[in-house]
Amino acid sequence: MKRDLNKDLIEGLRDSTNVEFVDNLNYATFALVNQALIDLSNKSSYIQPEKAYLTPVNEIYLHAMTSQSEYTYFLGIANTEIELNSLDKKHYFKNLWKRFVRAFKMSRKKKKKKRKDKEITPTVSVTKEKYTIDELKNDFIYYLSNLISTSSIIYEYEDHISIIGKEEFGTNVKINIYITMYDEKNGIFKMYNARKNRYYEVDLNERFKNLDKKINSCENFVNVVKIYNSLYSKAYNKVPNQILIESLVFNCPDILFEHDVYQTFLNVSNYIRMTDTDALRSICNNSKSVFKEKLIVDAGAQVEFARLLRVLDNYKI
Repeated sequence: MKRDLNKDLIEGLRDSTNVEFVDNLNYATFALVNQALIDLSNKSSYIQPEKAYLTPVNEIYLHAMTSQSEYTYFLGIANTEIELNSLDKKHYFKNLWKRFVRAFKMSRKKKKKKRKDKEITPTVSVTKEKYTIDELKNDFIYYLSNLISTSSIIYEYEDHISIIGKEEFGTNVKINIYITMYDEKNGIFKMYNARKNRYYEVDLNERFKNLDKKINSCENFVNVVKIYNSLYSKAYNKVPNQILIESLVFNCPDILFEHDVYQTFLNVSNYIRMTDTDALRSICNNSKSVFKEKLIVDAGAQVEFARLLRVLDNYKI
């Protein structure tokens, strides 16, 4: 039996995000990262805070958050020397071992329940080895850990770090930071894959340009994205791929948005369901169809598209 997707429900989902909280969290994250980079730059000639670019990359960019959302950022460092040093294959297994040792030491420190005012021995070492992106991440974690409370936790993964801190960010908040290289000339983030010893370029320039254009021309654009995120999250306990959702809504003609949020949601949903997917363009590259966009295909978002349609089919639209 299909459920009634009534106006009150849609308007409630639209108003469910505390925009002021998101703004404050964004500010706190930028301030924390900036201070960590300043502290690091005082000890390293490789780092210049003015050549570091922190950018929100998931639903936080539109403030289209749900209770399942995480706050994900790219931290791009413009430094050609670090970029080239990291391509040395011999560093992979050595860095893998270093990550294991760091994780072991951090777990031991947690068991000792350090006092807030207890000094931590710096992990930044003076070495003749080449300074790589892995060393940068290690040093960044160290200076970041000096700025957060002892109850906060930093998790290190191969391609990013995650921070959980109730005192710094609030309840049920997870901050993800992907440390990348950055091409200042073209505004492109370069994500390093140690296993394949190569960089993968992520160009978000056209996405941000298209998002800003649609926001200015369509009052309910962000609201529809937020509603899709909320409906999907309630059904599957996770937020869908944002490049996919933004692309689907972006493809809808502006005239469909010239109504209240409820009617706009119905118009957009019916348009997406009736339109051939080959005709839907990627918000990151208008020359590509949605399912030829690497950021969508690699994330397995074809399955998420089918799930989104299933969610809509469960309601009377």
